Amino acid sequence: MSTIELARKLNCVETILTESRALKCNKQPFDYLLVLDFEATCWEKHSFDKGQSEIIEFPCILFDVKKSVILEEFQQYVMPTERPKLTPFCTELTGIQQHQVDNGVPLKTCLFLFQQWLNEIVLKYNLSFKKDPFLKTCIFATWSDWDLGVCLKKECRRKRVTKSEVFNKWIDIRSLFIEHYGVKPKGLLGALLEVGLNFEGNQHCGLHDARNTAKLIGKMVFDGVLLKMTKDIS
Repeated sequence: MSTIELARKLNCVETILTESRALKCNKQPFDYLLVLDFEATCWEKHSFDKGQSEIIEFPCILFDVKKSVILEEFQQYVMPTERPKLTPFCTELTGIQQHQVDNGVPLKTCLFLFQQWLNEIVLKYNLSFKKDPFLKTCIFATWSDWDLGVCLKKECRRKRVTKSEVFNKWIDIRSLFIEHYGVKPKGLLGALLEVGLNFEGNQHCGLHDARNTAKLIGKMVFDGVLLKMTKDIS
């Protein structure tokens, strides 16, 4: 007779019911997330020749909350027009080379290409940015409010580029992380390490950052974090 069988016979086994991942995911208000992480022109901290940040890499991934998998990816290099020449600091930090942004597209064109991609996946996965009992709920997710609340918003305003209303609501994953775990991590890498995960790929590559943010989100959902909207600038 095995130990577990003997324990059951002596009525010494305690059954503990745990909430499954599927049940946790069913409680989430969003079925899918659009995880994005822009890379932008940047300068050294004490530089006297700083300019306004311009997006140079626009990546976004579609993340299935319930299955915790990445389904689709979008990536586009963007041509800066206010400060076309990347600084050595920017190139070293992001890994983005001058020829990549020179061969990129203006922000207005990038937003058009992204909208085409978004329209395709909305139809493919029956997505909706509003509550609809017949469709799957979706919202943007970013690490901090900077990408959508500062970078894209200000650049579109300066360049008089029309920004879609879908960018006006999002989940700040950093905010939810601090709220749930009670610690302020040192960036995305610090958050991953805090929950026992490793960063995969190159830091400050926008696409890799977005993938790792999605991986962190999967872990947070498993740990019971509710993916609620944190920002609405409509």
